[in-house]
Amino acid sequence: MSKRNLVVPEARSALDQFKVELAKEFGVNDPAYLASSHTGQITRKLVEMAETKLANEYNSTK
Repeated sequence: MSKRNLVVPEARSALDQFKVELAKEFGVNDPAYLASSHTGQITRKLVEMAETKLANEYNSTK
């Protein structure tokens, strides 16, 4: 499977918007540059977002 194939193709526009928002957050004008030069930071941000979501869901069920 190609890296560019999404598991959920309908998520493409949301992912593109996420890239633009992250680029702004990191002070980068070109999201493509962000992807090539900041992969570790993007991964940490995605993990942080997932952990926050899971924690919120877990705490709301208590």
